Amino acid sequence: MSERGGGRRLRRIQAGGLLCAVLLCATLDAAAAVDSCEAPAAPTAPALAAGNDASREFERGNRLAARGEFAQALPAYTASRRLAEADDDARLAALATANAARAAIETGVYAEVPADLERALAALEEFQTDAAKAQLLIHVGRSQALLAARRPATAAAALLAAANAFQRGGELAGRAGDHRQQSFALGYLGELYERRKRRDEALELTRRAIFAAQLVDAYDALYRWQAQLARLEIAGGNVEAGLAAYRNAVATLRELRTQPTPPGFGSFESRVEPIYDEFVDLLLRRAADSDDAERKQALLVEAREALEDLKTAELRDYFGDACLDAQRIETPDNIPNTVVVYPILLPSRTELIVSRNGKLSSYPVPVDSDVLTAEVRAFRTSLERRTSRQYLVHASMLYDWLIRPIEPVLEQGASPATLVFVPDGALRTIPFGALRDRESKQFLIEKHPIAVTPSLSLTNPRPIGRHVRVLAAGISEAVGGYPELKAVEDEIAEIRALYPGHTLMNDDFGVENFRKELTDIPYGIVHISSHGEFGGEASENFLLAYDGQVSMDRLAAFVGATRFRADEPLELLTLSACESAAGDDRAALGLAGVALRAGARSALATLWSVNDQATAELVTDFYGNLHAPGVSRAQALQQAQIKMLSTRHYRHPGYWAPFLLISNWL
Repeated sequence: MSERGGGRRLRRIQAGGLLCAVLLCATLDAAAAVDSCEAPAAPTAPALAAGNDASREFERGNRLAARGEFAQALPAYTASRRLAEADDDARLAALATANAARAAIETGVYAEVPADLERALAALEEFQTDAAKAQLLIHVGRSQALLAARRPATAAAALLAAANAFQRGGELAGRAGDHRQQSFALGYLGELYERRKRRDEALELTRRAIFAAQLVDAYDALYRWQAQLARLEIAGGNVEAGLAAYRNAVATLRELRTQPTPPGFGSFESRVEPIYDEFVDLLLRRAADSDDAERKQALLVEAREALEDLKTAELRDYFGDACLDAQRIETPDNIPNTVVVYPILLPSRTELIVSRNGKLSSYPVPVDSDVLTAEVRAFRTSLERRTSRQYLVHASMLYDWLIRPIEPVLEQGASPATLVFVPDGALRTIPFGALRDRESKQFLIEKHPIAVTPSLSLTNPRPIGRHVRVLAAGISEAVGGYPELKAVEDEIAEIRALYPGHTLMNDDFGVENFRKELTDIPYGIVHISSHGEFGGEASENFLLAYDGQVSMDRLAAFVGATRFRADEPLELLTLSACESAAGDDRAALGLAGVALRAGARSALATLWSVNDQATAELVTDFYGNLHAPGVSRAQALQQAQIKMLSTRHYRHPGYWAPFLLISNWL
């Protein structure tokens, strides 16, 4: 399914009264610079009268900034300040000025920023409460810290200004009894000391920040400072203390996921992913250093469970679906003839956690995340050029990095094991089956059945029943600006010859007809041959019906109770003729999570648009293979792909590789 747009989602800040929607916070390691991420807190001001032009411009700026559109937010804040000054509203003018400064930093327009931040602070006494003053000070401090990171030439003055703002903000928050804001002020000040390698002061401030957050169960502050404490302990050589602090941070994040999202918290994924990466990195290094086999295994299990936590959080954040947490099961172990691979992209290396027969092992690869990601992007781009063999270089390189290290595990057993990948980042955008062994001249799919899953703990691997009913819906005509799909009618006819069920073709495939079929009759397979797209946001994902679009939210609502129906579950959702664009990891996350969101145990979908006739041939072969006794979903797809790549016309992986089996592979 194709994607139109990307970037990480900024959750809109909710408020009563005025909110400073761009107060950002970052989790840093000792050597890192402050960079943009979303806000944990926002200064408030008394609500303005309805119809006030200054307030309308201010709120418009907030909405734009919440979407990451800082270049558009900047003139809105500037207009709000000008109008507020004309109305003699010093408080609103100060907030608009502070927000304009932050938007200017984000857009790289630095000239007026120092003066704007000073102007905002000059109006501090116009704020009536110490808590409101503290919020403004913390906001200005964060902007100064970010300015220091972006403009090294003026970093010293900006860092001093940031430290003074945090110091004063913490004092005012303490006087007001606002322990949450006090925690942020202390923690951010500790972060500055961490960057300056003044570890003792940073430790003291961080511990005080943790204590303040614990007083009021401010989990959105607490986990940050626990992770900061972990980094500081490790920097001082106290690795076990650092590991304990990371465990506390992860436990706090689990608790935070059960709470309503704090105002301005923003994307859960983008905020917590660095912490999980640091934690998993440390666990893997401790496992590699351990001579105790039992301890090594325990550390690897802990690393895997941390990865599963993160992946569930990513999916919940992407789809906005808290029910995904309820679907988690204990991560399956010892799945017959299955090898599960977690590729982990780290700043200094790539690590592969491999599970087979209930035993975990890890394999470090001396390729950092930037290098691997660049190779993955090049591979994905080359695969779609079906007249070129340029993909071979990248396919072989990625095979050497991701598969060759684990070949000893793959060679165990009498028959080829199914390879199940739990990919991360850019690896979500490529088909692993198209990796190629330069020695045997074989694609990976020729050696092993392959599946991907966004989370193993959200997957319940069970064989599909052989007597399921199929709802086959398709559009062969040109509709809604999309071209005709001539092969769809034959494709659906062949599928219906294998399975009982019902067909909705062309004008019968209307949104209401589709809804009625799904809600009235339990189908084991839902096959959709139509155009569709996946965007960087879950709200952009849709399937094309004859009379409109079916969003993934609507599809999930249509499927409804099948999500929890144990006796007649939706076993397979096939999205044929859909497409997904290259390079957008969040859209690929949406594609990977489509089965989960739609309440299906597995999905068959494509990463990019494929030749209409080739799609029909592969999909019908897949269903024919699946109908045979003892053939798993992964094996059925493998057999169909091998048949296609064996032909002269469809040998290029651009034709057969984009088909992915997602989640349950049995």
